[in-house]
Amino acid sequence: MSITIAERVRNDPAAMYASLLVFMLPALVLSTRDGMGLSQLLMVLGLGWMGRARLAALWAEHGRAFGPVVLAFGGYFLLSLARLVIYQQRLHTLDGPFRLLLSLTCFLFVAGYRPPIRWFWLGLCLGSVAAGVVAVAQWLAWGTDRVEGFTHHAITFGDLAVAMGMLSLCALSSLRQTRLAWLPVLACVSGLTASVLSGSRGGWLALLLAIVPLLKYGSAVHGRRLVVGVLLALALCALAWMVPATGIAARVAQAVDEVRLYQLHGDATTSVGIRLELWKASWMMIAEHPWLGVGRESFHQALNALHTQGRLQQSPALIYSSSHNDAIHMLATGGVLDFSFLLLMYGAPLRLFLGVLREAGAGAERRAAALAGVTLVVCFIGFGLTDVMFWLMMPKVFYGVMVCMLAAFCLDGGGRAIPARP
Repeated sequence: MSITIAERVRNDPAAMYASLLVFMLPALVLSTRDGMGLSQLLMVLGLGWMGRARLAALWAEHGRAFGPVVLAFGGYFLLSLARLVIYQQRLHTLDGPFRLLLSLTCFLFVAGYRPPIRWFWLGLCLGSVAAGVVAVAQWLAWGTDRVEGFTHHAITFGDLAVAMGMLSLCALSSLRQTRLAWLPVLACVSGLTASVLSGSRGGWLALLLAIVPLLKYGSAVHGRRLVVGVLLALALCALAWMVPATGIAARVAQAVDEVRLYQLHGDATTSVGIRLELWKASWMMIAEHPWLGVGRESFHQALNALHTQGRLQQSPALIYSSSHNDAIHMLATGGVLDFSFLLLMYGAPLRLFLGVLREAGAGAERRAAALAGVTLVVCFIGFGLTDVMFWLMMPKVFYGVMVCMLAAFCLDGGGRAIPARP
């Protein structure tokens, strides 16, 4: 870290506060129960230091670039609010959309205070390492087949660990000239280890998808170091496949067998069979309610109504409340209207980050943040193929917060950090 940045952080309380929070948030995501929420709350409180004039100036300066992301998260909240009023839904249905809306404050916080991105990379890498340590500790202490960290959900833990591990590779350039140059690779390995021990198969699919942008854009940002890191990640996956104790090869073979059982005998009692039965039921809902869906809180009732009508067999799938696929679930419960906002929540950040990567004059730090942003979006698209990331609370908040922070780190540097108040 340059002496100028170090002195600024040391001598300016506002800069120290901001740097600490952008470090804390990723570091505490998977290593504590409530660290992400606490960090986000402290960021919201930190906005009070800026004042209306600075916030207005930030929006005037960067609103055009960030506007589509505001439209995605803000529009989804307004749509949810309209559904609550029209259909007289319970207030808690606004919890998730409101937390996504609140994540926009993270953009204002980072854009206003301009903390050094290296603090964010350090927190992200240490958070990934912590996830690996927690996973190994639970695996050894509990002897469980699927660790879940502090999330109470093995799939969520494994998916977020993959995302954090792959994003950590984007810190290679920032930490290259330091004694922590090895940390991003260790963080990637740790995140993948946590995912393996969680038994989350969706994370492996997202890993393969994330490799594409990392290889396409990463070498221009980080040189051969990132390619080596990606190849190391693939080697780790291959090793995990070959080691029986990890259970990866067995779970993949089991998944193939379960698909075959569903196709031949309609067996919906297995993990994969349940998902296929849920997708089948969801498409029935989509066919009957294409525009507005059956209702965000009505999936379970609609599912059992199909069973009562004799259109679905008796199976464990009937106890579920989601489709186990983001796109299908959005279409089934919210119709084309909700689905359009899902596409916007993917597409708006992706467009912003790709624009920075393709910008001729973008600096190394901006391009590294943009590469992490693209990797994040692609990972969540992959996760959403086998689970409902925007239905569960923790994944959607993680996505919103990380998108907004990375978008702020992508700013062109035209703005200045807010001055410390006397």
